[in-house]
Amino acid sequence: MNRQNCQGSIVSKNSGSSLGVQCVLHSENLILYCNECADCVCARCLVGNRHKTHTFAPFEEACKEQKFQITKKVKDLKKGHDRMKKEVGTTALTLQDVDIIISKTKDSVEEKYNTIKELLENDKRATLSLIEAESLAMEVSITGEEVVKGAYSDAITSMMERVNEMNMNQEPQSIQTLQEVMSWKTCLEAFEDLQKSIGKEMPAEHGRLKSLLGSVEELHQAVKKMLPRMWEYSRNITFDESTAHKNLTLSFDLRSVQYSPTPARVQNNPMRFECSSNVLANESFSLGKHYWEIKVRNKDGWNIGVTYSSIARTGKRKETVLGKNKHSWSLQLVDKEYYALHADESILLDVNIKDHNCERLGLFLDYDEGRLSFYNVYRGTHIHSFKTKFHKPVFPAFNPVSTTHSKNYEPIVLCHLAPTMQEIARSDGEDMEGDNSLV
Repeated sequence: MNRQNCQGSIVSKNSGSSLGVQCVLHSENLILYCNECADCVCARCLVGNRHKTHTFAPFEEACKEQKFQITKKVKDLKKGHDRMKKEVGTTALTLQDVDIIISKTKDSVEEKYNTIKELLENDKRATLSLIEAESLAMEVSITGEEVVKGAYSDAITSMMERVNEMNMNQEPQSIQTLQEVMSWKTCLEAFEDLQKSIGKEMPAEHGRLKSLLGSVEELHQAVKKMLPRMWEYSRNITFDESTAHKNLTLSFDLRSVQYSPTPARVQNNPMRFECSSNVLANESFSLGKHYWEIKVRNKDGWNIGVTYSSIARTGKRKETVLGKNKHSWSLQLVDKEYYALHADESILLDVNIKDHNCERLGLFLDYDEGRLSFYNVYRGTHIHSFKTKFHKPVFPAFNPVSTTHSKNYEPIVLCHLAPTMQEIARSDGEDMEGDNSLV
């Protein structure tokens, strides 16, 4: 019996005593306090079945107990408040601290990118310098070869003229003539060797240039593997309230969700999960690359991934659990262990929870390649990847508790990674106002 069944059963005419305070149901004086209903009852209330198994207390005793409970709660709140004040004084960041941290981070990132840019520029200059040197060497080689070819042509022409003169000479042959002919033969052999060597100084494939081009291509492929980074595909997503299980409470901006042991009164609709504490995102992806992050700090368990809209909302439990069916892929944290889930297959990941305690989870979806990857954002480590082939649009999916017995009611929060057009416009407006104030 909950309190709402009995609450409102009294009307107070005199708040100082029970006299004149009557039950609105029976118009009789109230005589006892029901501990279970936290309400006052009359004699006729005790006769019915409503309070049959309940316990009761006199008003004075009930009043003392309630005062004790209130005093205890106030003391607990005071302790929490004092602790909070102490923590604020020692650990909490101020807006000025945040500005300093952001400024230092930006400066460090700017410095590192400038270093990378400088290294690339230096490498580019050195490579272009080598190409220029090779160009000069090739020009010298070509020029020298042209000279050699000219000299060779002149020598051959001269030799042929002398041979023609020799053949036309009708004088008797002598030893001198034989010796001269033998010397020409030696020269001809030298010309043959020279002819074979012409054009061999500069290889046709230009090996040095090919080597340089190969090294630059290697650098290009290495950078291409790293860029663009996955966060260049950042997406701002929100929870779809119409899909949220009745025990899930969503924030006003639809970016935070937490489990509550008390179910909320919600409208029934075919899209709402009834068996599992799931909620989907409003956004779905059917092509391209997408990246989003979720804060899971102080959580001892969760189940997060993607799913087709065809995942069951009612029925057998495994059909509605993320990763327990062929419609969904997920990463689950439970009992300090990570599990990769899909099609009712559970894979225990070899991940050291001490080294991979995840406070912020990143998901990267390459729909076209059929890859879904999970990352520990703060540590910059890869946790797991699914390789599959998606056939339908997939929705980011979330369950903020690993089991129905979990008592960890901390929320999970979708991170805001890309500024909206409204925020950009507002920021620009503030900058303009700042400029005007300076003027």
